[in-house]
Amino acid sequence: MLNLYPAQTLFIRNARRRIGYCKALLLSAMLLFCCRDALAQPHPTVTIDNVPEPVADNIRQHLSLSDEQCQISARRRQTLTSTAADKVRTAMQALGYYQATWEIQSLTTDSCWGLAINVEPGPPVMLDQVEVSLSGEAETDTRFIRLIERMSPQMGEQLNHGRYDSLKTALLKLAQQRGYAEAQFTRQQLLINVAENQADIFLSFSSGPRYRFGPLQLDQNIFDEAFLKRFVPFENDTPFNASLLGQFQQVLINTRYFDQVSVTPLTPDSTAKLIPVRVVLTPGARYSTSLGIGIATDTGPRTSVAFRNNRANQQGHRYGADAQLSSLLYNVNMDYQIPLDKPASELLTLKGGWEKEDTDSAKSETWVAGISHTKTQKNQWIRSLDLVYQVESFEVADEEHDSELIIPGIGWQRSWMDNPVHPNRGWRLQFSLRGAEESLGSDISFLQLRGAGKYIYPLMGGRLLGRLDAGSSAVNHFEEMPATLRFFAGGDNSVRGYDYEELGPTNNAGEVLGGRHLLATSLEYDYPIYKDYSLAVFYDAGNAFDTGNFTLKRSMGVGVRWRSPLGPIRVDIAFPEDSDETFRLHLSMGPDL
Repeated sequence: MLNLYPAQTLFIRNARRRIGYCKALLLSAMLLFCCRDALAQPHPTVTIDNVPEPVADNIRQHLSLSDEQCQISARRRQTLTSTAADKVRTAMQALGYYQATWEIQSLTTDSCWGLAINVEPGPPVMLDQVEVSLSGEAETDTRFIRLIERMSPQMGEQLNHGRYDSLKTALLKLAQQRGYAEAQFTRQQLLINVAENQADIFLSFSSGPRYRFGPLQLDQNIFDEAFLKRFVPFENDTPFNASLLGQFQQVLINTRYFDQVSVTPLTPDSTAKLIPVRVVLTPGARYSTSLGIGIATDTGPRTSVAFRNNRANQQGHRYGADAQLSSLLYNVNMDYQIPLDKPASELLTLKGGWEKEDTDSAKSETWVAGISHTKTQKNQWIRSLDLVYQVESFEVADEEHDSELIIPGIGWQRSWMDNPVHPNRGWRLQFSLRGAEESLGSDISFLQLRGAGKYIYPLMGGRLLGRLDAGSSAVNHFEEMPATLRFFAGGDNSVRGYDYEELGPTNNAGEVLGGRHLLATSLEYDYPIYKDYSLAVFYDAGNAFDTGNFTLKRSMGVGVRWRSPLGPIRVDIAFPEDSDETFRLHLSMGPDL
């Protein structure tokens, strides 16, 4: 006889209940699948014979019977049937068939009605002469030249009214976008000789002069106009280009100074050949505050608070402060941002902060003050130049030290993703180089290089995620290297299966000292299973190490991903290859890139 404990009995009952739910869901899905045709609303059918499928599709589109119901009045059905011949004629002529004949038969079944059309298309009309000419300043505009080369019908082709109309529409649209306010067709003829099955096209397009950007009208009372004009991507009296207006609007939106941004061209000035531009700006909130809570295996429960003044003055300066508190980490940071000559891409930041960290491997208290120059380059790489003054007291393996460093650095970063919330494809790259020199006021000399990257790629309905983090330091007196500048591995975003910063070179007592170098990599695959939930499998490897003393730590595991309203939440069970623990649970939050 098998004896069950109460907890086991409850588990079995719950399991049976879940199986029952699954059976009910499966039966419902089968019934819905079998009955979907019965539930669907039928429509009249159109059968077309003796023409290629593209021609048949064009006839169906002109008839538009897919918008009709089976149960309609006799009068409505008679109207649709009697007008079908004109619609067939229009559809055939649109594709060059001017000598087509057809027979239309009305069909009736017990459930619906329809039309059967038998078409004899006859010989198509072919293009004999095609003359498309440009005059005015657009005659030398490469955009117009390429457009005509790409879209113009060619002699010997079958007549297609849609292609002819598309060319005319495209010419007018391009003229509007590029500031040819006086553009017009001086000749637009499509001559069709039905008897000879030939057609001629004569198009003459006169662009007139290209207008230039005129005065900029700013409707706002928030910032100094001289500051806002530094965002403008064009100069007065330069050739008009509507795409630059869209770029200007997006730049103003990206500043996050405004709730609403409108950039529109005004009525062209035909005398001065200028197109004025009006900008209407609605300010956003001047002050913003935020309070956040979260949890992660590395830090435990954590909370954060932040405050920002988004408009400190009329020159666009901002300042703010934020603080974070968790069981391992406390920090407070402040910054003051100053937009430079090109405020959309250049920023000067004054910053300072305090941080205290207490892990099983190291304890540290750090004060920093510094200045940073950030510039977004034309290739979209963001380059930063930093100069930081850092004072740190730290303890590693029961040895206490103090350090005072002046650290210049340079860094680059760039990222791209197809969706900022849940990317299905994307990547991120970061590189930095920093160091200090004793002769320039620092306690030690060192040089440190670090790089990190992550890549997301769609694969078989899921996502493949790859991650690499590497670093290397050159330092003579490593025992004096501050804890915050040493490399450690292990944790939610490093080698899972190991505790936060558990991995690295050790002393004779087995205490982790941190390493001069770092290498950590991960390969993960997640697959959606239900709504916002996904299952994941992963393999991690890496360690912090010293030169000539590298031991690779590995782990593998499974996890669940939830795209919550607060952002992605990840729960992983990792099984380390070499550890006292059989497995380790990891909980983390934050964006994928």
